[in-house]
Amino acid sequence: MSKPNVHGLPQFLRKDEKGYFLDYYLKEGRQRIRKRVRLGQIPLEKARKVLAQHMQAIVEGKFLAEEKQSITFNEAADAFLAYSESRKKSFKQDKMYVRNLKAFFGDKHLESVNLDLVESYLNWRRKEGNKHWKELTGTTLNRDLACLKTIVRRAKLNRQIQVNPLEGIKLFKEIPRDRTLTPEEYQRLVEHCTRHLKPMVELAYVTAMRRGEIMGLKWQQVDFQHGVIILEAGETKTQEKREIPIDEHLKAVIRIIPKFLGCPYVFNYRGKKLSDFKTAFRNACEKANLKGFHFHDLRHCAVTNMRKAGVPEGVIMSVSGHKTNAVFRRYDQVDRMDRKEALDKVRGFNNTDKTRVGNS
Repeated sequence: MSKPNVHGLPQFLRKDEKGYFLDYYLKEGRQRIRKRVRLGQIPLEKARKVLAQHMQAIVEGKFLAEEKQSITFNEAADAFLAYSESRKKSFKQDKMYVRNLKAFFGDKHLESVNLDLVESYLNWRRKEGNKHWKELTGTTLNRDLACLKTIVRRAKLNRQIQVNPLEGIKLFKEIPRDRTLTPEEYQRLVEHCTRHLKPMVELAYVTAMRRGEIMGLKWQQVDFQHGVIILEAGETKTQEKREIPIDEHLKAVIRIIPKFLGCPYVFNYRGKKLSDFKTAFRNACEKANLKGFHFHDLRHCAVTNMRKAGVPEGVIMSVSGHKTNAVFRRYDQVDRMDRKEALDKVRGFNNTDKTRVGNS
């Protein structure tokens, strides 16, 4: 707190060209907020009386302290969902994360959420997850934590809380999936796909298109003449327009898909947009004896295969829609054959170098 200055004014009282003013600090959460209350051009004795009237409140940190309307976690979460629905393509996923968070934090005041309470949530989430699914991974829990952090951060931006109580929270270390298919495994998978599933698998394996992009693909987006699929900015996860090349084989695969009058979607079921195909894909993987393989892993396959074929990284990212090298590297899998080829290249280089030195 302030101390008496050289002019002999008492603690908390100051003066400048505009007159006397009270100068003190309030403690709000982990922060100290400086307050200056102007008294104007008044006599010193009157300024001293004003200070005396409020001295006790100033010392206790109550004088002119803002009355904050306490907000519950449910209220903050609902506000976040309203934002997500209007701004984010991942709204459906956000609803799922928020449902889990609400079940634990509920009507607790948002200011009461701290790091210890978050750890209690993680323990509760693991136990709940084990009741219905297999053990939850750090990656899954990180999605919950990311959503929680966003809810709290938006509440702070809206000035509903003064400080972010989750500063310093640590995420779990994520282990990227490294499952890709050998040519033989891919052939087995295709052979066991249903008629409706097969073209979607082929498209994902070659082009690295995302599941949602494939399910939402419309006939008007397929340009057979120029051999591209055009995804507008509003149709991609990154909100950026993308052109995906298709070769003659993919053109033929898409052309034989039946069209339904009034249905704009390429992949449909009896003239209606597909809502899901998890069961069909899981059955195909089981018949092909592919354990632990997900549809999204086909995107890993496409990126890795393009890199092995010598396609420049920038071109691959343009096709796949990756915006950063860090995320791209998670999809580009270096396997045993890559490492063996690297050793062969080094050995070949060393042998060539020895020959050159020996002839010099």
